[in-house]
Amino acid sequence: MPDNKGNLFLFEAIELRNEYDRHIRLIENLLGLHESESKEMRFYRDTAGDEEKKPAEGFNPKELEEKLKKIQSRRIKLNHAIQKANFEIGFDYNGEKISIAEALEIRKSLLSDNKAAANRVSDSAYRRIIHKEERDIVHEPKHSFSKSYEDFQNGLKQLRELLNKIHIVNHQGTVTFRDE
Repeated sequence: MPDNKGNLFLFEAIELRNEYDRHIRLIENLLGLHESESKEMRFYRDTAGDEEKKPAEGFNPKELEEKLKKIQSRRIKLNHAIQKANFEIGFDYNGEKISIAEALEIRKSLLSDNKAAANRVSDSAYRRIIHKEERDIVHEPKHSFSKSYEDFQNGLKQLRELLNKIHIVNHQGTVTFRDE
């Protein structure tokens, strides 16, 4: 639902971009644009040796190519508007004002850190015991399990808080773009 000026809220613009992506992918598949054959053979290709395909009634490849160009152009404009909004719209995070673009980079970093923390938790959960001849060699984990697990949980909480703030601002901020 656009705002009172007709612009889309950021969450709507993101979903519209996803819709454009799905539509583009369908048309490209219909036109055979992801295949390695020549353009002339795109519509009349041999599928099973003695079978050929011809456009069905109502399917006009030329019209679809024009539609594809329009949707691709709209998607580029929409994506630019989303990126512009991501740099202009901001919110408070850990005592400082950051843009959505910065928040998305922080999100990436937090996801990476959380993956590393999960690996530390796994590594710290067990001692390695190597049985050698008449004795056992015990390798203690490098990190404390309790500390590693706590760090992991804190990372999850920090990520959730950031994502909640991004979600809220996506429902408040608008993108200067009108869906036709």
